[in-house]
Amino acid sequence: MKLYFTCPATGDVFASTTYALEKGYSVVASDKEKRELQGVVVLTKPCPFCGEKHRFDVGDVMCPFTGDTNEK
Repeated sequence: MKLYFTCPATGDVFASTTYALEKGYSVVASDKEKRELQGVVVLTKPCPFCGEKHRFDVGDVMCPFTGDTNEK
């Protein structure tokens, strides 16, 4: 599944299927009896804009269905 990221160096948005969750992620209860993923997503291939392998908090990754972040 593609996730959407914003390059911290250039501000450009890109989609990628080459990512992984870092160890130590968790699923916690959130408002209205829903569950929320907490953790860090890392790119496993370099960013197409700056060439770095970025790390993103889950809340900074954009939803592929709505284009929204998980921020409240």
